[in-house]
Amino acid sequence: MDRQTEMTEVLRDLALDGLGMDLFGVASPERLAGAPEGRRPTDYMPGANAVVVCASKIPDAAIDVAGRYDEPGKTLAPYMWYGYVTLNWDLSSAVNRMVRFLERRGFKALPFPPTGLLYKYGNVGDFSHRHAAVAAGLGEFGFNGLVLTPEFGARQRLVSIITDAPLAVSPMYDGQALCQPQACGYACIRACPTKAMTGRTSFDIGGRTQTHAKLKGVKCKWLYAEKGYRRTKVPMPPAPTDEDWRAVQASTKPHPFDAALNQFTFVPHCGACIFSCPSPRFETCCG
Repeated sequence: MDRQTEMTEVLRDLALDGLGMDLFGVASPERLAGAPEGRRPTDYMPGANAVVVCASKIPDAAIDVAGRYDEPGKTLAPYMWYGYVTLNWDLSSAVNRMVRFLERRGFKALPFPPTGLLYKYGNVGDFSHRHAAVAAGLGEFGFNGLVLTPEFGARQRLVSIITDAPLAVSPMYDGQALCQPQACGYACIRACPTKAMTGRTSFDIGGRTQTHAKLKGVKCKWLYAEKGYRRTKVPMPPAPTDEDWRAVQASTKPHPFDAALNQFTFVPHCGACIFSCPSPRFETCCG
């Protein structure tokens, strides 16, 4: 076994067996060369050799009961806490240990938080874990814009490390289609409460074309107000803008429970595109 492969296997064992991560993959910076300028691995680390991506699974039962707070037998609390908040902390703790592992061996390792810190670009993160996960062979994009994996479908959260360590790159995913809209009837589009997904966008990762729906971000965010997840209800305009959303935030207050959760990290109050996605269980869900 060469040094590159040995280092990768040791890091994989640390992530999966030592730190409890569910998925592990390695992408080459070249596979992400088509990312927007400023958000490529080599933009942050010119000498980058690899991008390590890990995933942690969302509990199935938390998705089974996911729904609005006023629906009988439904609640978002398990998903918000155990499918989002604690998973983000688990991923952050794991990636911190992996960074220390690499640094102790003389390599640079740059971790990006799994969510919540939109510091540089405002409405999007500094680095896309979804694109990195596809480049690392964990899966492919679904029409909902989420990464689908053969193990968990849309039910995982992701974290990434850019490093100059010499790691062996994972093969791209090459199994059966993980998004089958002809089977589910575009379940994600039908489930979206604010119809935030329209049209299509396509791009290249590692020489393979990925396609998903275009997301109107402000419509996605408006769910909190219009549908009551923010415990206040403000109708969405026909063509909402970010300025409209900022006005809503200034004129309403979150429920104390929501405010308490947000002390730990940004917490979403929907997830319909995750909850409705049957991938990869088409035979049982859509047969």
